[in-house]
Amino acid sequence: MAAKVLIGPKGEGFAENWVTRGTQTAANWTLQEDGGMLPDKKDITSKSTFGDCFVHVEFKVPTGHGNAGIAFQGRYEVQMYNSFGEQLTKETGAAFYSQKPATFNAAKPAGEWQSYDILFRAPRFDAEGKVTEKARASVFWNGVLVQNNEEFNGPTGIQYGDFKGEVKVGPLVLQGNHDLVQVRNLWVVGQ
Repeated sequence: MAAKVLIGPKGEGFAENWVTRGTQTAANWTLQEDGGMLPDKKDITSKSTFGDCFVHVEFKVPTGHGNAGIAFQGRYEVQMYNSFGEQLTKETGAAFYSQKPATFNAAKPAGEWQSYDILFRAPRFDAEGKVTEKARASVFWNGVLVQNNEEFNGPTGIQYGDFKGEVKVGPLVLQGNHDLVQVRNLWVVGQ
């Protein structure tokens, strides 16, 4: 199965693959000289949907307070946060937002490109649509395993608005409504 490039290392594919969250309007993030896409203070949603998948994403948090995230199916957020030298919590880098902190701080200093490689397993359902197995993920942060096949306790706070309940497949959401965390080189292998 080939990887689907949603944002290339120099912004390729961005316009074709993303809309402003809650709309069908083209996403309006800005391409930077180093290939990063800079948010316009609005979340964006992928046009493609995914269930089980592997995602690679690179991100750069600004100095000061850098806070964003990537959400699977618009419901399960892995936090992108300026965590260099900080104690990890349920709100800092590589956390399952408001649920589980990362087990190790692999953060680079603000202003440097970092990466997540995330293996996401969608929730499983019975014939009546009831969740029988929770969504789970493994997260490698700059090459270090910091979440090892951990369960989400259900959707995280990013689920608000257009994403209700739990589903078999859904889009990726990149959080842009907090801080100016840049993203580049985001690709997905999955269905």
